[in-house]
Amino acid sequence: MSRIILNRQFIVDKGREIYYKIRPELKKKYNEGHYVTIEVNSGKYFIGKTPIEAMDIAKKHFPKRKFYMAQVGSMTSLMK
Repeated sequence: MSRIILNRQFIVDKGREIYYKIRPELKKKYNEGHYVTIEVNSGKYFIGKTPIEAMDIAKKHFPKRKFYMAQVGSMTSLMK
């Protein structure tokens, strides 16, 4: 299995790009208080009512990866 190492700026840039593509769909399905965690290499994303819940779900699928996180409907984001 190859090891993927991503730098922080790539995760932020790619995560933001993916988030803005899926944002309209997320806003229709989820309340603005929900959080989305995005694994930028695969484009897969995970939703939680809290940042911890969203991150826990993502870590179950990708335990060794870094993620981009945003609050649904918000312009702010986080990188974990």
